[in-house]
Amino acid sequence: MRDWHVAISGGSQGIGFATAQALATDGMNVHLMARRELPLRSAAEAVGGNAYACDISKIDQIQTVFEDISLNTSGRLDGLVVNAAKYGMGAALDTSPATFRAYLELNLVASLELVKHALPLLRNGQGKSIVMVSSTLALKPVPGTAIYAASKAALDSLTMSLALELASEGIRVNAVLPGVVNTPIHEPQNENEPSRAEKMKILSPLHPLGRVGSPDDIAAAIKFLISPASSWMTGVRVPVDGGISIA
Repeated sequence: MRDWHVAISGGSQGIGFATAQALATDGMNVHLMARRELPLRSAAEAVGGNAYACDISKIDQIQTVFEDISLNTSGRLDGLVVNAAKYGMGAALDTSPATFRAYLELNLVASLELVKHALPLLRNGQGKSIVMVSSTLALKPVPGTAIYAASKAALDSLTMSLALELASEGIRVNAVLPGVVNTPIHEPQNENEPSRAEKMKILSPLHPLGRVGSPDDIAAAIKFLISPASSWMTGVRVPVDGGISIA
């Protein structure tokens, strides 16, 4: 798979960067998208990939990025990892319509736009695999996560619908559903929050396997779904969560 090309949104840190590392280790060419240019370029350099600064909430920027990717890949892609997302806590009934729309715009609408703009390149590729990064909160929400969980549940539904719509073209669409993963999204947002390390300590026992996940845990599952080893899988939602969704 040394001539394969895979695009990854949210590729500068966390699950996106770990996925880039895993795919690059297998010799794949990775194309990383993220908003902040300096961390993005550092991440791309670390894995020998290409960097594309992009705010995926803006459709014109998505279009420009895939035009640039096409130039760098001779018009083809073998995989797309839809990873960038908006995460936060808050009670559903206290959430403003504007905030709810912001979650849906990034976690759902932008995800679909990434797929739309990647499709012409995927049709020319070999792998033809799309992987959505969802969440086990889509299966089992907890108090304070309603808006994020709802956006990810919608993403799961979109995953299955796209899998059906694109199956005749041999394009596969699957999702991974992480449990709690030790990534920068858990950094405190205000002074009253516990530290990221403290959060991980608190949340670890909630997982039957006794620990939170690492970005590498999720990257391994994404790598499998991108690869030919999963060639007869589509429309599947794969929890990678230490068992928290069944606890």
